[in-house]
Amino acid sequence: MVLGLVVLALAVAVVVVKKSDDRPRAEVGDVFANPGGGAVKHRGEVFLPWIRLEVGAGEPRDELPDLLGADANVRAPKGGSFVQVQARNTGGVLLSTVTWPYTADVELLLRADGTDYSLSGPGGLNYTAADPNSTSEERWVAVKGHPKDLAVVVRIGDEEQVVDASDGSVELGRAAELAALPSVQEHFQDRKDIGCGRFRRTDDSPVQIDYPKSVECKVQQTLRTPYVDGIGWAEPGHEFLVVQIDPPDYVDVSVPDGAPTATSFQDTLRHSAELGGSASLSEPADTKALGQYVLGPTAVQFVFDVAKDKPAGDLTITTRIRARGQRGFAFRTEHARIEWTVPGRNLA
Repeated sequence: MVLGLVVLALAVAVVVVKKSDDRPRAEVGDVFANPGGGAVKHRGEVFLPWIRLEVGAGEPRDELPDLLGADANVRAPKGGSFVQVQARNTGGVLLSTVTWPYTADVELLLRADGTDYSLSGPGGLNYTAADPNSTSEERWVAVKGHPKDLAVVVRIGDEEQVVDASDGSVELGRAAELAALPSVQEHFQDRKDIGCGRFRRTDDSPVQIDYPKSVECKVQQTLRTPYVDGIGWAEPGHEFLVVQIDPPDYVDVSVPDGAPTATSFQDTLRHSAELGGSASLSEPADTKALGQYVLGPTAVQFVFDVAKDKPAGDLTITTRIRARGQRGFAFRTEHARIEWTVPGRNLA
C-alpha cells in the first residue's frame, strides 16, 4: 500500500513540472515571414507580366523555424502544419501597360491537396510591377493537415501556371507566350528608332506650318505581346502590338493675315494612331511605357489588336493642332491636322 502511494505521488509530480505550450495557434491560411527554413528541393520558372520567378514549396512541418534559437511564437493549426514557399526574381520582362497605377491582376497561391492558399495578401509574396527589382523571398503558410500534393500557382487573370513542388515541373499554359518575350536588357540592346518619314497635311485651314523640316516623328519601340496590363489577355489567335511613338511636342504655326499664333504640346497638340484602319485599344499612354521606361518626355504608347504572328497593317499617326492667335483684343482659333504613315513591314 505504501509503494502504491509513492508511485502515485511521482506521477502527480511529473504532471506538475511538465511545461505546457500556451502559444496561440495559427489560423488556416495565415502567412508568416520566418526566415531560416533552408532551400526547397525543387523550383520551376514562371512568368509574371513584368518578371521571371523561380518558385517552389517544401514539405509540411509541424513548427516554424526557430527564431534565434527560441521557439516560434505561434503553433500550427490544430491537426495542421506549415508549408514553406520560396520565390526568386530571375530577370525582368517587358511590361506593357495602359494604366497608372498598375492593375497587376496577378495572384500567387500555394495549392495543397487541392486547396488554394493565397500568398498575395498582406505579408505575402507581394511582387509588384512598381518594384520590378524585388529579389528572393520566403513565406510559410499555415495549412490543414499534412498535405502530400503541393504546388505553387501563379494566376494572371483567368490563366494559371503551376509548379509541381515534388519535382519542379511546370505547366505554363498560355503564359508560355510570356516566356517568349525578350528581357528588358535584350529589348533595349536591339532597339532602333524608326523614322515616320515626311508628314502630309489633311486639312484645308489657313494655318501655315513655318518650319516643316523641324516637325519630326519617330517610332521608338514596338512589341508583340499576349498581355497588356489594364486590358488583360488577347483573344485566342490574337496578340497585342504595342507601339511607342515620339511625336512632335511643338509646332510653329502662323496664319497668312499676320495674326500671331502659338502652340504648345500641353494644350494644342493631340496625337492619335490607327493600324490598318483600326484605332488603338486605349487612349495614348505616356506613363511607364515598355519596360517601365519612357524614352523622352513626349513619348506616347498605343496598343493594337492584331492576328498572332501575322504581318501588321500600315500605321497612321495623326497630330491635331489647335492654333490660337491674338491681334489686339481679338482672338482667333484655327485647326490643322498632319499625318504620317509608317509601313507595316517596318513594325514588329
